[in-house]
Amino acid sequence: KQWYQRRVPITAGGFGNIAPFNVQEQIFTIIVMVIGAFFYAVIFGSATNIIMQMGAQQSRFLDQQKDLKLYTSVNKFPLDLKNRMEDYFYYQWYNSKGIEHSKMMESWPRTLKEDTSLFLHRILFAEWPVFNEASTGCRRALSSLIERHGFTPGDYIVHVEDCIDCIYFVVRGHLKILRDGDVIGILTKGDTFGEKWWPTAASGKSNADIQAMTYAEIEVLDHKNLKDILVKFPDYWEMWEKKLEITYELTKNDEKIFDNLPDDLKIYVTNERTPAYEQEPEEDLKKVDVMELLRSSQNIIDCLTERLNN
Repeated sequence: KQWYQRRVPITAGGFGNIAPFNVQEQIFTIIVMVIGAFFYAVIFGSATNIIMQMGAQQSRFLDQQKDLKLYTSVNKFPLDLKNRMEDYFYYQWYNSKGIEHSKMMESWPRTLKEDTSLFLHRILFAEWPVFNEASTGCRRALSSLIERHGFTPGDYIVHVEDCIDCIYFVVRGHLKILRDGDVIGILTKGDTFGEKWWPTAASGKSNADIQAMTYAEIEVLDHKNLKDILVKFPDYWEMWEKKLEITYELTKNDEKIFDNLPDDLKIYVTNERTPAYEQEPEEDLKKVDVMELLRSSQNIIDCLTERLNN
């Protein structure tokens, strides 16, 4: 009976029709109840903390979404531009969850920043010989100066007559090259565009538009930052000149890639729907599964590009 009475506090917290009789049982019951209260506090406290964190992130998302809608409403942007803003906001939030890498690493030591940047730009440093064959110190310095930018379908990366002050490396997505409204080429993962710039030469102007066909991510190296690297690492000059391969050089007026585009690829690119929203102002905007749209569009372009290369 005493053994049974001692088990009751463990399973029922001391409540029920059986109560401790002597001092030892009362002390044991008190200890077990205190331990039980401690475990209740830990379990429910952890669950509450998790829920609060989820709620805080959702609240931050809703606040930024509300600010964006208020901003577009106050300034009365046209529907197409408004939808592009919203599309970019959702795309950026999906990829970063509202976290800004620059602010996150602001107070970090230099070496930790470089290690983090090398990992974030690992595709670029692994697949472009002009980077992966550079010295260790040069790669670390470059990693802190390169920036990654995301683009949504329909966004222009470069406009005609823009001053070319950067070199662009496509790490994801598909881009189309437009000249006088005609598609003259397609850029995809692994391609490079811009200008084979040299520090002693002046930057030229773009002869074409570069527009995103799908959601795309591009690594960008500014000419000023490149100049700083070439000054600090003189041995990198020769490698930069020999190893850098520009798929499409924007400053050469006579250059034209993919002259023999298949007709079905031309039709697809010309009639491609960008951005992801096409409703009239009076119609209710329906929610679009962004990632599903990306996958379907990406698959179509991959097939057509494969036909082109073959």
